[in-house]
Amino acid sequence: MALITAAAATATWMYLDAKYSIRSDIAQIRGGYSVQKYVQKLFKIHGEHDWSFYHVLHATYGLNDDTEALVFESRSWTYGQLRGEIGRLSETFQRMGIKNRTVVAMFVNNSPEFMFAWWALYKLGAIPAPINTAITGEHIRHCLRISEAEFLISTYELYGIVAGTLFSDDGEGARSESENSIHPEVPLLKGMVLYDCDTYSATECELLAESVVLIRHSDLPPVTPEMGDFPKASRPHVALGDTGQYLFTSGTTGLPKATTWPSGYSIVGTCPGRHPGMNDKYRRFYICLPMFHGTATFAALPNTFSSSGTIILARRFSRRQFWDDCRRSNANAVLYIGEMLRYLVQAPPDTQFPDEKKMHNVDLAFGLGLAPTVWRQFRERFGVPWIVEYYSASESTVSLVNSNFNDYGLGKVAHWGPLMRSKWFGQNSFFIVRTDIDTGEVVRSPETGFCIRAEIGEIGESIVRIAPPVQRRHDYVGEGGVEATKKKVLNDVFEKGDEFFRLGDALMIDNDGFISFHDRLGDTYRSKGHNVSTTEVEGSFSKHPSVASVNVYGIPMNHHGYDGQLGCAAVTFRSDSSGGEQEIVRELEKWLLTSQGALPAYTVPRFLRVLVDTEGTSQVGMGGGDTGQERVSLIMKKLKTGLRKEGFSIPTGCKDRLYWIEREGAGFVPFTKEAEQLLLSGKARL
Repeated sequence: MALITAAAATATWMYLDAKYSIRSDIAQIRGGYSVQKYVQKLFKIHGEHDWSFYHVLHATYGLNDDTEALVFESRSWTYGQLRGEIGRLSETFQRMGIKNRTVVAMFVNNSPEFMFAWWALYKLGAIPAPINTAITGEHIRHCLRISEAEFLISTYELYGIVAGTLFSDDGEGARSESENSIHPEVPLLKGMVLYDCDTYSATECELLAESVVLIRHSDLPPVTPEMGDFPKASRPHVALGDTGQYLFTSGTTGLPKATTWPSGYSIVGTCPGRHPGMNDKYRRFYICLPMFHGTATFAALPNTFSSSGTIILARRFSRRQFWDDCRRSNANAVLYIGEMLRYLVQAPPDTQFPDEKKMHNVDLAFGLGLAPTVWRQFRERFGVPWIVEYYSASESTVSLVNSNFNDYGLGKVAHWGPLMRSKWFGQNSFFIVRTDIDTGEVVRSPETGFCIRAEIGEIGESIVRIAPPVQRRHDYVGEGGVEATKKKVLNDVFEKGDEFFRLGDALMIDNDGFISFHDRLGDTYRSKGHNVSTTEVEGSFSKHPSVASVNVYGIPMNHHGYDGQLGCAAVTFRSDSSGGEQEIVRELEKWLLTSQGALPAYTVPRFLRVLVDTEGTSQVGMGGGDTGQERVSLIMKKLKTGLRKEGFSIPTGCKDRLYWIEREGAGFVPFTKEAEQLLLSGKARL
């Protein structure tokens, strides 16, 4: 269990009990020095300007050329073949004008297309900007605009979405797709690359816009030995702190923010022992999380490749296929988010394998967001002994890790004994500071003006030190980026001149030294591995003609055996709207997903609470003289008096009505006592 930074503590991954706290602390502190030595070693190798992320794949060149590197369904590639195919594609990209520091957006699902294109861009020194494939239209254009992407790479599978985003006017007089006209909201975009590596069918993409360049991998020039090499003379000029990739995160204003990820971070992250289990032995890592997810791209990939392991890539997570895939591919490690393991735990027993602990070879699960109950159930049912839970953020310079073999520290993200917590011997990069949880404001000492470290057992906000060049600030870019970065940066925290980044999460350290994640702060909440912007969801609701007012918040679900939070929209309806309340509510999910400015599916709140004042006048079709004006004061009053705390349990005597989406796609239905008991028992399939 450890704190991990690019130049701070790593850990021993021993079987931990209370008596080992000091020993574990010493190992973590020693680990910090080993990472520093590793960074010094890398500087000798790479100097100041040779920090391309491609080094992760090239470092073992000539040593593992015949070792299996990538598996996707029925296809596989050795390291030699993988480097060759990537080089083959990178030369084509180069001929198109993609070069060092060119920003290239990627709208690609898990596939060889993603892997080949992503690494080919890194080899050229270009800056990939992978976009969440769950978003559409305005959201995609926003990502392209703020990242200043010059090219967009996509596939046959997603071409319809991209075409509707770039080559039409969103229904206001659609352009012909044969026209060479890209949407005016993305003026820097030169063109789109439709890349095909035999994963998706081309049947629906016969008519392509003129600005689309089709690249069929099978038509590229044959692989030569030079394509698989990375000679120093031709390497891109990339410094340690230069942007290596843009990651898109949830923005409090409703649209994604793009944050920079320094090039050298993931190279430094391959330090032996930095991520427990990743490179302790030959790993065959099964990944079904989206490749644009930071967990996959910056945890499992670099560490597995740097130790000559194998990445087993699946198109997407499937509860029915998960263990079949692991068996078929002989995977011995899996990457997870908590929701994924909960789905597996809730799945019916596999009748073909009475002993589910012996139906696979997986001995390591690495990921984040795992609730304590699911943690125990997953281990007991499937016999996976080693669970590594980590905590970090796209903007963070630090990761916390809990490497766990038993129930000691279940559900926690790290353990610090007395040495790690001391200001003389321990870490100096990650802190939990006193914060007003209601307002989100950091509390400062009236005497010194400095921030105050949270006490043992006190929930506060997590912050991480910014100490360039390694722990550099992950700035937001694009329109509003400077202002957004300023809001997240704290200055003069513990002394004059120091600088920290606010992660926006509420954490707590207990008497035993265990650190636990509690909640998101501010205008976002975490659901199914995503940070959801309440402002974005409120904006979509407010466009509905029957909605008078709305306030969106997250209901914590961890203590009910689920992971993260479920969204709830507290609404009042206009009394002059046509149709009854239940009719409007029933169609509301579909409207949120298909209207102009549609929401990504994962952001649609699972609950809908219709707020009713004491006269019963705040809902449609129920009379009472509501004028249709926004009932902001009513909503905010209820929020302040415990709406979040009430969750999905409406107190006796309250006239509010609660609906929920029992099955995604089926719309909101009344929330019954039976449904409440199902949720409270942890048996609902969310």
